[in-house]
Amino acid sequence: MLVALAITVIVLVVIHFTAKRELHFEDQVLIEKNIDDVWEVLGNQFTEPHVWAVNFKTSEAGGEPKLPGLTYLHRATTTENGVNWQELDTFEPENYRLTYHISKGIPPIASQGLGDWSLEKVTDNQTQMTVRFVLVTKGFLGLVMSPIVSKKVAAASSELAEEFKYYLENGKPHPRKVEDLKKQ
Repeated sequence: MLVALAITVIVLVVIHFTAKRELHFEDQVLIEKNIDDVWEVLGNQFTEPHVWAVNFKTSEAGGEPKLPGLTYLHRATTTENGVNWQELDTFEPENYRLTYHISKGIPPIASQGLGDWSLEKVTDNQTQMTVRFVLVTKGFLGLVMSPIVSKKVAAASSELAEEFKYYLENGKPHPRKVEDLKKQ
């Protein structure tokens, strides 16, 4: 009995320290707006998602810049789950692309969160936006919780893309954001 318990504990410890799962998410949205107008909000106003996204209560620029042309390192955002930082890894206005990693506030069941947003011109007044996000879970709890986390992150990612599109096409926040602001 003691041997079986010891083996179970060892197996659980090994799983806890070695188990991980990569969860991949991708959304594509066609935005009825010029690519430069879309980049203005996505890239140049990267630190201001609280203006259009219901998930972000506050946001601001912070940190010493590491990328040329920027005056900040990350955006610090506040959500229902607390504060997190999305630190830019690439910022390419000429390619309409940015990537970041979550450097503070990642959920305890995850070891890494990576975002990749890009724009492609379809016509003079249409832009294809692609949003990719990777969340790497860790440990036994991360492995077990990954199906639930996957559903929640996929839903949040789709809502974020929808709210971004609405803001650009209508010049005002999505009704979800407006309703959320009334509650604050």
